[in-house]
Amino acid sequence: MLLVYVVKRIVRLRIVDLTRPLSPETRVYPGDPPVRIEAIADIEKDGYYNRLLHVHEHVGTHVDAPAHMIQGGATIDMLEPARLVAPAVVMDLSNACGPVTSREIIAALRLRRLPLPQNGWYLLLRIGGGCRSISIDAAEWMVRMKLAGLGVDAASPDGPPYNVHRVLLSSNMLIIENLNIPSMLDGEIVTIVVAPLLVKGGSGAPARVYALLDGGRLGKWLRGEQV
Repeated sequence: MLLVYVVKRIVRLRIVDLTRPLSPETRVYPGDPPVRIEAIADIEKDGYYNRLLHVHEHVGTHVDAPAHMIQGGATIDMLEPARLVAPAVVMDLSNACGPVTSREIIAALRLRRLPLPQNGWYLLLRIGGGCRSISIDAAEWMVRMKLAGLGVDAASPDGPPYNVHRVLLSSNMLIIENLNIPSMLDGEIVTIVVAPLLVKGGSGAPARVYALLDGGRLGKWLRGEQV
């Protein structure tokens, strides 16, 4: 605990939880089974409390591994831990409709004076659960930039036939869905920490996801500001 306190004091770190809670009310992709939770032990009767969770691999805040849509792709347990902690750019693009294009992403980055995310960075986009999606053009741009992954607050970055999924996952990128991205993070550079359940052979897994927000010298340096 002392080490955590010292690190926070040094870098003035804020930790933002980007995870949506799991419950029977958790939204699921159309056609997927809902979350079910049932008590299997009670303190008064059994001396301890325990519940049985009925969930599939792509429910709530979760990570899509390449195996989700790519034959022979990496499963969730094959991911290197170093890929799950990385810099990320966060932007709110929810105030428009239609597919998000690469031109829109680049313009939004310039407007916010943010660097181009590349070479192992993540891009976190707040697009809402309505009329927005990710275009093939944007997905191909992300691949060219060699991003580690894309995170969205929607249930999916695209719909059938899931070509955006296939473009990203076939390039070994990760997709994080159902994030809880607060509007206050718009225009921030954060360190994302993605912690999916280590499911053997999993096509994906529910995950706890955090954004570490550095208000100190490192954050200014990443933005190109004077430190």
